[in-house]
Amino acid sequence: MREFIKEISDHRFHGYEYGTNLRPTVVLLHGMTSDTNSFHGLIEFLKDDFHILTLDLPGHGETPPLLTEKDYHFSSLAEKIYSVVQEFTRLPFFLLGHSWGADLSLHLAALYPDKIKGMILLDGGYVFPEHTDLSLKQALIGWDEYYHSTVFESWDLVKKSYQEYTTKIWDERLDQTVSSNFIKADGKYQLRANKESLLSTIKAFYFQPCSSTFHLIHCPVLLIHATLPKKDPSRERGIEAIRKGIGHIRVVGIPNTKHNPHWDVPELIASEVMKWKSSLFI
Repeated sequence: MREFIKEISDHRFHGYEYGTNLRPTVVLLHGMTSDTNSFHGLIEFLKDDFHILTLDLPGHGETPPLLTEKDYHFSSLAEKIYSVVQEFTRLPFFLLGHSWGADLSLHLAALYPDKIKGMILLDGGYVFPEHTDLSLKQALIGWDEYYHSTVFESWDLVKKSYQEYTTKIWDERLDQTVSSNFIKADGKYQLRANKESLLSTIKAFYFQPCSSTFHLIHCPVLLIHATLPKKDPSRERGIEAIRKGIGHIRVVGIPNTKHNPHWDVPELIASEVMKWKSSLFI
């Protein structure tokens, strides 16, 4: 593992590189309030088969916020991410994005169709916001309230709260995955992510929804989605829409998983990725 910092258009991106580009490159993009550590468990099962690049997205981890709201528009941020990747390889590469990272992956694939070999969407890029009942105003209010309420008196309370986001029994790896999402200030644990980055990202979801890219996606796509709760009309509508919108797509629901399937069962997620990748070259 090698840590890196890349300057792109006067903005600094922090991340890690695993392996060399003698193997196919996959770029891992995390979700909102997370960082590169989100993929620690999954990387263990992918590092022997891929050259891996993972980035802290703007306003998260060690990457500072962008300057304006427009910089968070998916097409704009996708251009910056692509420039980072070009520092490591000029060959076509794979994308693997979770939640927000899945939406960014779709926009990258739409902008650079000849450069994307395939794309894995981890429970993202197919539901929010089109298949929810939230207006932009409601979403912004909800995220503002979430940001200010996600404050904990102890690490045990953090673990108790975040256990609700995964079916995996809490262990040392999950502790490491979540710990970097928080800072300790005035004796309390609070989100590390920049609030303005979060709210600007929510606006970007509404300005450039994921479905606006579907007709531009020409690479193979693997959508891995959560299955809990068992009944989720938004998820069902989203799956139907992305099946219709993207021609070359495989959709896999992983039993007993929530919105972070790569936390719940990283080995199984990696297995699905490798089976899908192998099928592309038969």
